[in-house]
Amino acid sequence: MLHYMKTKHEKSSWGIVYRKRDDVVEILLLKWLNSKEQEEYVLPKWKIEANEIAKDTALREIGEEAWILESDLEVIKFITKLNYRFMAGYLPWKPLIDKDVYLFLVKYHGTRTPVPRKEERFVWYDWINIKKIPSLSLRFDLKGIVSRNRTYFI
Repeated sequence: MLHYMKTKHEKSSWGIVYRKRDDVVEILLLKWLNSKEQEEYVLPKWKIEANEIAKDTALREIGEEAWILESDLEVIKFITKLNYRFMAGYLPWKPLIDKDVYLFLVKYHGTRTPVPRKEERFVWYDWINIKKIPSLSLRFDLKGIVSRNRTYFI
């Protein structure tokens, strides 16, 4: 007998948030405690809510997850739409999630220190020099995305 796995479609918005300090470009990465209780770097992101456009989700979530003001954020450009699938072992019936992710490049103009939301398993944040991105272990190709869009980090 064949068992068909339930598939759930989700749409999310992510932001590569950067700032310039003395001509050095730094990218904001949040440290998150994953389901295996291991720390990993992630970008601010979340699901797109009903009647919300992807760009607005990115700005809202950056503000909420890093506790910085949306008014200090400027979308420089839409970068790409990613798609991936994974089994959500943390949900009942372990559905297959088919996820579309809209990725934006966002400049931070503020001076407020990010405050990660501990209740969402964010434990810290780091402003990482763009030159150090290739040495980080991340779940997706941030190195390639940054490299292909380097001229937009103005």
